[in-house]
Parts: sequence; structure tokens; C-alpha cells
Amino acid sequence: MEETVTGGGPSRNVRTVHTFLRLLEEKDIDAWIELWAEGADHYYPFGTRMFPRHIVGKTAVYSRWKDTPEMFESWSFPITETWEDGNTVIARFEGDCLLRSGERYRNTYVSIFKFTETGHIHEYHEFFDPIVAAEQFGLARVDYR
Repeated sequence: MEETVTGGGPSRNVRTVHTFLRLLEEKDIDAWIELWAEGADHYYPFGTRMFPRHIVGKTAVYSRWKDTPEMFESWSFPITETWEDGNTVIARFEGDCLLRSGERYRNTYVSIFKFTETGHIHEYHEFFDPIVAAEQFGLARVDYR
């Protein structure tokens, strides 16, 4: 894998990853879903009851995400770095989210994006710390003694 740093700027797929996160920040799920291929696969490898392990198809991805932005007053996902190999981009980014309740939710993400030849996302894997998410959303309590 090579880090995406080229004299000509980021590739189309890396630009799409930036657009993916920008549209989430803008809470524009209708525009965001257009980045996806029809038969796309969305994976949460550390899925829980809150995050299903596998979502199949653009319609199901939209259904899963359409109401998510309303849980948050604001959220941002600054990218720390990207790597690209062929039609695969790996992005590391931070999540800094303000819930409607006024609580902060922060997590670190590594996501794998696989693209079609036309530049649509056909496979997406989202890795994050599930313990942080479970604690924040009341699914688990962890004692760090």
C-alpha cells in the first residue's frame, strides 16, 4: 500500500473518501448515498446489536444511515491519513461528535473503501473501538481496574 501523496493531488477515489466524510458532516445522507454502488456491502467487523455486522445493498445502507445524523448536534471526521492500492483506499480518521443530549462522543476509525471502475463504493468496512461506542450509547459498562 502506498500513502496517497502525489504531485497531481489525490486520486478520484481518495477525493470520494473526503466527500463521503464531508457529506456525513453536512448530514446530507441523500447526496452521500449516491457515492455507493447499487449492490454495495457495508461491514462493521466489530458489530453489535447497535451496529449490524453486514448490510447488503444501497437501499439497506440508506435505511441504516438516514436517521443517524439526527442523533447528533454536530459531528466531524477529520482524516489523519489515507493509503491507496488500486481501487482500494484505507483511511484513518477521528470522530468528534456532539450528541443532541450535549454529551461528546469521540472515537478513532480506520475504514476500508473498495471502489467500482466507475468510482462508486461497492464495499465499505468501518473499524472503530466498540467498547467506546458501547459505553457511550449505554450498551455496556467497562471497569478498567
